Amino acid sequence: MIERWIFLRDARLSGRTRLAIAALVLLSLVVLFPLRVALGWAAAGGAEISARAAEGTVWSGRIVDARAGSLPIGTLDAGLRPLPLLIGRSELWLRRPASAGDPFSARLSGGSGWLRLREVNGTLPLGDAAGGLPLTSIGFADFRLDQDGGRCSAADGLVTLTLASISPLMPANVAMTGKARCDKGALYVPMTGPSGMERLFLRIEGDGRYTAELVLSGLPVEVSTPLLDMGFSARPGGIGLKASGTL
Repeated sequence: MIERWIFLRDARLSGRTRLAIAALVLLSLVVLFPLRVALGWAAAGGAEISARAAEGTVWSGRIVDARAGSLPIGTLDAGLRPLPLLIGRSELWLRRPASAGDPFSARLSGGSGWLRLREVNGTLPLGDAAGGLPLTSIGFADFRLDQDGGRCSAADGLVTLTLASISPLMPANVAMTGKARCDKGALYVPMTGPSGMERLFLRIEGDGRYTAELVLSGLPVEVSTPLLDMGFSARPGGIGLKASGTL
């Protein structure tokens, strides 16, 4: 390193040569900038992303066993998008490789007190992030979210939660879908199943606290009675189950 700087300071080099060498050094630093540092910036901006490992450069790398809060995302290809940098904004693209499971992709940017999610599409397993609700996965279609000052300021797109089989008399999984919107500073998604008998109301505050209420109506007694023994409670016209926690 000392020899390199001595070389740069050599009076025999022209100003143009010195500038070219400095530009090459700067370019190599930019091209080889590690992805894990960019993830650190995202976390500082309020995006609760963690991972077991981050490999490769900031332009094209891979995040291994990623999580958004308590939500497992899995292994993703990731990198910075060049065009937003021209207006002084860093934005990460995320994409699950085809060999790693169901398709998933998103764009993420954030800063002090603000967060932007764009073009979120695909399905994620819920793991233990569902709390006490019998839900297996969450899906997104053209989902977008803006948070400013820790509050939801804009939201759009579809969210789908899949209800697992909860009774031998209800053997099939049920997908409940609804459109996202902001409500009093929180992300709010009311969802219904294909028959209209399954409803779920999801509310997520800016700090990650959530409440989710599942309501099943029109069930025959032979189905609803065992579910009451499992922790469901009576609701007008049906039975329900409520959970809360932090993502």
